[in-house]
Amino acid sequence: MAEDPTQECAATVMDTFHLMMRSVGGEARRRSPTEFSMQQFRAMMAIEHHKGVSLSQVAEHLGSTLSAVSKLIDSLVERGYVRRETAEDDRRRLILALTDNGEQTVRAVKMHTVSCLAEKLASLTSGECAILNLAMDLLCSAISAPQAAQSRQTITQQGEQSL
Repeated sequence: MAEDPTQECAATVMDTFHLMMRSVGGEARRRSPTEFSMQQFRAMMAIEHHKGVSLSQVAEHLGSTLSAVSKLIDSLVERGYVRRETAEDDRRRLILALTDNGEQTVRAVKMHTVSCLAEKLASLTSGECAILNLAMDLLCSAISAPQAAQSRQTITQQGEQSL
């Protein structure tokens, strides 16, 4: 019996994501002008993407313990990349924010990582890049949108028309 297409697709996405992170992530870290662990960078990305995020929310995002993330954030605060602030709506709650240096560093590391990935994708034709972009849009829609089925159907129809 053939495997369920959805299960097969999920396995392919997971395998591809793992390969990409191992290949591009490792190379980007080796060639990066900054010294960050993947967890530190992921924490900074979470802080950048989710303004007003708390320490416990970063821990949940990273799938790590509050204690471990607290130490990780302490090191980023000491290095001048992250600051703790009092939430405007609740003075008892602390939120995390990137410093100007943290924002510049995240931007530089992202640009560097994109360059590493672009080198890996350089052999693709413009048509293949368009297909890959369409596939990434499908993946984002399926993962993030509650109406993912409708979005996938629309994107699939558009993709079939362009092929």
